[in-house]
Amino acid sequence: MIHAVDWFPTILAAAGGTADAGIDGVSQLDTIMTGKPSPRTEFVYNIDDVSTSKQGAIRVGDYKLIEGFAGTPDGWIRPDNLTDSPADSEDPTNGTWLFNLKDDPTEHHNLADTMPDKLKEMQARLGEYRKSLVPAIDPPPDPKSFPQLWGGAWSPGWC
Repeated sequence: MIHAVDWFPTILAAAGGTADAGIDGVSQLDTIMTGKPSPRTEFVYNIDDVSTSKQGAIRVGDYKLIEGFAGTPDGWIRPDNLTDSPADSEDPTNGTWLFNLKDDPTEHHNLADTMPDKLKEMQARLGEYRKSLVPAIDPPPDPKSFPQLWGGAWSPGWC
């Protein structure tokens, strides 16, 4: 398992350096060079503290938990080599979902109701990350940034 935050410590290690222990990333150099298992076993996809409802997502091992608004279906196209297992009928827009990504890489079978212990474990882990959350800065839109003022492009409004 490799996350985008791992690039910096990995490149630094390839150059002979060592990253500070407090950063989010871990060096994946041994994984890339020798095929050793990744030192990463989990990562947070997102925690949204701006929304009025609890939202977040985390992966731990083979499992992924999504809480809150997960987005709307995006026109997913079924791969030719996918098995004929029936998909859950749930519409993933707002709720709690637990997936085993090893067995269900396309996230079609919500395990939240059938694996309550795993669900609680994942929610507790996400809760631990919430405790160290740095609040997002979410300023109101600046009307000076609207595209009609900048030839159809968004702008911060100050440049």
